[in-house]
Amino acid sequence: NVRVAAAGFGLAATVTTPVDVVPPDSGQWPAVLLVPGSGSFDRDATMFGVSIFGQLARALINNGYIVMRYDKRGVGRSGGRAESATLDGYAEDVRELVRYLEGRDDVDSDRVVVVGHSEGGWIGLLAARRERKIKALALIATSSISGDGLILEQQQTVLGDTGESDTVQKEKVDLQQRIHRAVLEESDWEDIPPAVRTQADTPWFRSVLAFDPADIVRRVRQPLLVIQGELDQQILPYHADRLESLAQARSREETCR
Repeated sequence: NVRVAAAGFGLAATVTTPVDVVPPDSGQWPAVLLVPGSGSFDRDATMFGVSIFGQLARALINNGYIVMRYDKRGVGRSGGRAESATLDGYAEDVRELVRYLEGRDDVDSDRVVVVGHSEGGWIGLLAARRERKIKALALIATSSISGDGLILEQQQTVLGDTGESDTVQKEKVDLQQRIHRAVLEESDWEDIPPAVRTQADTPWFRSVLAFDPADIVRRVRQPLLVIQGELDQQILPYHADRLESLAQARSREETCR
């Protein structure tokens, strides 16, 4: 267990090193930083009693990687305030954690990789755009469209399974669109329930709605690995294909130059 200094607070993390694996001749292992998705996730990204990142860390360790996983700011043993966080802020946290890893004597600084799940993929992209110490990036179930479009897409997917009338579904979609306009324009909350405004009118939600991964992918130079489940209903499979196209377009742009 370690503690890494961030922007005025500490991030609590676990660094696990391989055992019963033949070490590299240099004594330095490749390293992976696991970045969780949206929500109050601790370092194990536990869902329904399953320690997802704990299991992933064990698999990576058994294959010769040092693995770091951490409590998001304002969660678990980490300091900071989640209510004031944004995607940019979370990306800066990732940069600090990567710098810590890169500075360890047992880490190969040329093989430090960030693996982001869902929103963690967006955070990883932002961090990789700014931090050359990140040598590669893996995106697991990561959206290829803006936050504004993604939330509406997810809402429509859920509504399609509710059996509600077209009128009721349209009312819910219209409300969601009004919420997005109010958040992005920072005005016009009339006719939106106060409880909804309390949940939606936050720096984090504003940064999510405004984020467009297509713009960042084009400016990230590191190798990208895109992983997607075919049955995923939160992030539909087509997102992986679109991310692949965006990533491949980087090479074509370089060739044109």
